[in-house]
Amino acid sequence: VGGTPVEHRVAVASMDWLAADRLGIELMGIPYENVGWMNYCSDAGLGQTDLSQMEILGESVQGNIKTYKLSDQIQGQLIWKEPMKIIAG
Repeated sequence: VGGTPVEHRVAVASMDWLAADRLGIELMGIPYENVGWMNYCSDAGLGQTDLSQMEILGESVQGNIKTYKLSDQIQGQLIWKEPMKIIAG
């Protein structure tokens, strides 16, 4: 939202929505381990996130990665990776 458009010119389609999103973040140069909701969905068995288990047609993924510039607020968005703090009231 409010970012800079990127001329990536790649199409991703899949019957598995999670696999499509997983491939999408790979193409965007975003580390999988930084996408919390995707990790949670994978752990819940909602789709495939292991690239080695996907049948990817067309050009190589590695040859089509464009590293996107992330929000200046990215560190705050990665707070989900930190251990939860218990606050006694």
